[in-house]
Amino acid sequence: MRRLPNASSCAASAPAPTSRAPVDAGRRRAVAALAAWTGGALAAAAGAAAGAATVRPAADAATTAAAPRQRDPAVGRGTASRDPLRTFLLMRGALDERVVVYWVRGRYYGLVDGAMTPLFGIVSATFSRYRALPGGGYGAARGEASFYTDLDSGAVVPSVRIPYTGETVDVPARGYPPGTLRIRPDLSFEVAEAPGVELRHDVQKIVEQGPGVWITEVTHAKTPLPGGGTSLYNEVLTYHAATADLANRDAKRVPCEIAFTNTVSWRSWMKMGSRPGHLLAVGAGAYVDRVDELPAEWLAQARAAKLELLADPQSFLAPAWASLG
Repeated sequence: MRRLPNASSCAASAPAPTSRAPVDAGRRRAVAALAAWTGGALAAAAGAAAGAATVRPAADAATTAAAPRQRDPAVGRGTASRDPLRTFLLMRGALDERVVVYWVRGRYYGLVDGAMTPLFGIVSATFSRYRALPGGGYGAARGEASFYTDLDSGAVVPSVRIPYTGETVDVPARGYPPGTLRIRPDLSFEVAEAPGVELRHDVQKIVEQGPGVWITEVTHAKTPLPGGGTSLYNEVLTYHAATADLANRDAKRVPCEIAFTNTVSWRSWMKMGSRPGHLLAVGAGAYVDRVDELPAEWLAQARAAKLELLADPQSFLAPAWASLG
C-alpha cells in the first residue's frame, strides 16, 4: 500500500497540470479562488466561475501510530470549543505539514419548482498541506480533481443525459491549479481575490455532543460569467470527529468524516439556457491514510489521465505552498 513521500524528497516546482478539459479563461481564476476557499473539488466539479486520518509519510505514520495518547482531563466539558483553531485544523487539515487527503462521493439533482430530478454523480479527491503562519493562524495549499459518474453504476462517464432537454452532453473533467488560503486565529478566511467574485464564508460554532464533535462551514459565492450573467454557488460542509481523538494532546491530525450539501446555478455545459431552476448536490466522504483508500473509480480515472496531483501531490502543490511565504 503506497504512502506519500516526505515533502523534502519532492521537487520544488511542478510542470503545468495535464489532462485538464478546456475551461473558459475568464472563469478559471475564479474557480481556483473558490476551490481554495470551499471544499475545492465540490466547487470545481460544479463548474463554478466547485477529517478518518491523513496521507502521511511512512515514517510519520509509524511515529503517530506508536504515540501514546495523553487525554485532556477536561474532555467532554467543552474541550474542543476552548481551542477552536486547534480543533478546526485537526479536523480540516493538520498541525504539521503533511499532505492531507479526503474524498467525497455524491449526487447532483435538478431542482425545478420544488421537484428534484436525479442527474448525475460526482466523485472527487482533494489534496492539501497546512503550515503555521507568523503572527498566528495557518496557511494552506489545496488542489483537487473530480469526475462525473453514472447514477446507477458509479462509473466515471464522459457524458450525461439532461432530462429537461433530452440532450446528451459531454461533461468536463475538473482539475485546477492549486490555490491558497489563510485561516486566521478567529477562523475567518483570507483568500486571494478574483475580479468580480463575491465570497462570504462562515465557520459556525463548534458543536460538542456526547462522543462527537461537529464543525460546519458555510460558503456563498457569486461569480460573473463571460458575456454577462452570474453563477451562484452555496455550500455547506460539515466535519465530524470523535471527542476522545481531539482530546489527545499529541495529535497532529484526527480521523474525520465530511458531509456536503450545495446549491449552484445550471452549468453552462448542461445547455439549459434560460430555463428556471438550479442544481442541488448532497454527499459525504472521509479523510484517508493512504492514496489506495481513495474511491476506486477516482483512482482509475486519475491514473488514466496521468494526473500529477495523484502521482506527486507535494510537487503539484509546491508553487502554491511556496507562495504562502
